[in-house]
Amino acid sequence: MSNSLNIGTARIDITPPVGVTLWGYNPRTSTSVEHPLRAEALACGAEEGGWLLLTADVGAFNILLSDRVRKTVAERLGLPVSAIMLAATHTHSGPHVTDALWREQSELESGYFRDLADRLVDVAVSAWGARATGELLVGQASAPELCSNRRIQLEDGTWTNRFRDPEGSNPGYADPTADLLGVRRPDGTLEALLVSFGCHPVAYSGANLGISGDYVSYMKDALEASGQVRTSHITVSGHANIDPVNGCQADPAVVRDIGERLAAHILEALPTLKPLAGRAVAGASEPWSFTTTWALDGRMAIYFPYAQQGKQVQTALSGLRVGDLAIVGAPGEVVSEYRAMIRERSPFAHTFLFSVVNDFIGYIPTDEIQEQGAYEANISPLRPMQAAFLDRVDALLHELQKAPIHS
Repeated sequence: MSNSLNIGTARIDITPPVGVTLWGYNPRTSTSVEHPLRAEALACGAEEGGWLLLTADVGAFNILLSDRVRKTVAERLGLPVSAIMLAATHTHSGPHVTDALWREQSELESGYFRDLADRLVDVAVSAWGARATGELLVGQASAPELCSNRRIQLEDGTWTNRFRDPEGSNPGYADPTADLLGVRRPDGTLEALLVSFGCHPVAYSGANLGISGDYVSYMKDALEASGQVRTSHITVSGHANIDPVNGCQADPAVVRDIGERLAAHILEALPTLKPLAGRAVAGASEPWSFTTTWALDGRMAIYFPYAQQGKQVQTALSGLRVGDLAIVGAPGEVVSEYRAMIRERSPFAHTFLFSVVNDFIGYIPTDEIQEQGAYEANISPLRPMQAAFLDRVDALLHELQKAPIHS
């Protein structure tokens, strides 16, 4: 293992109590646990520094909650806050965490949010303490039959969404690849596998009242049951205009099938994983400030802390580097087209894009989508968005290149 690093992993249950409000669609009260929720942590670095990535089965993070977790972890471990990233799996059947710390519906939820923050700190500290010699592997899988672009143009020229596409006939662009990052121990064990896939976890519809990680949970189950992966993590990538072709169901069998089919594609790709080049480890944060151009009301205003027109947004992109891999974390829902755009402009051999990282500002569409209109354009906080977003991405990648390196 010529490129060995100190790498640690850990996981923890974060299932909320029945009765919490579920995120996504119309807010609704949960009545059961369909599948337990989980958070995972991946720690990379040496004694003098490194980074931590936390993934959690929630819809998105409110920045007040993520800041509390990141600052606490940084203080406990002596890391800079910029080296700690929280990525939501974006399940639409998980707790309503974007309301955390200012608009809880009950003491039940307030207590859960406090407990969630503590559990995220605990799993991060556990992963850091579990660091041992390992090697990082990188690769890709592809699942083109599982997802499609939900945007369609009507005969009158206007644009709308078709949220189910069982025939796979929606013509829009969709990147079907899943980026893979594996942790291999000296004995050959695949200790962990991070999957970054650009598809909404909306296999369940709003009719589902059970707490669930959606297809994400069943993908994890299948990977770990295979005996080839000890712990699996997942983030959503450029997913904002991409849904499962057979999604928006109320049938657990359908949700399970999507997760297991995605896992099968990933397992087929495991033999193609290759070691990352280089041992440089760094984290960075790139501030992003702008004034909103939207105006939201009704249920949509529930989800966004910056819903008013003219609101000043103070957020940031988050970045992690290891060797010739850069991870770009965006504080909103990024459309599929940005995955290729960012890979092409990145100076790194491998670049992963994560959506809904640390904060939740709304949708991040392209200029073309904003010109067309419809849902993804209407809930974007800034118009025009594309140049502003890519400018911050470029600045973040530059920071990762020159950030202090721990190896």
